[in-house]
Amino acid sequence: MSDRFDRGAEWFDAVYGEGRGRGLVEQQTGRAQDLARFGVEFNFGDLYSRPGLTLAQRELLSLASLVTIGGLEPQLRGHTRGALHVGCTPEEILETVIHVVQYCGFPKALNAIRVVTDELVLQGRDIPPALGPQP
Repeated sequence: MSDRFDRGAEWFDAVYGEGRGRGLVEQQTGRAQDLARFGVEFNFGDLYSRPGLTLAQRELLSLASLVTIGGLEPQLRGHTRGALHVGCTPEEILETVIHVVQYCGFPKALNAIRVVTDELVLQGRDIPPALGPQP
């Protein structure tokens, strides 16, 4: 592996836990290992390692992007876990989903908030109560 991969794996591990960067590559088969390695090198070695944003800010931005794109539930679950791991609160994560409804629309935001809420529960986190009146 390269220095670029090692740098990426270090940042990946900071978000997801020790050994996860190498584990992502190792769990793939054949050419899929190349794609996973590219992801670790580029996404984490080149982008996450840049100055100017905290890991928590990067994870909230990743969540916002995934919600806006839609249809990326496995990645949304993974980045929800990553956001928790780097110190984001359930409230920050859920408010990120709510905030992007103005850009992506209600269907994508409603689908995403279900995925995120389910993952938060799975991770043993309390779900903040609704702020508005109940129907």
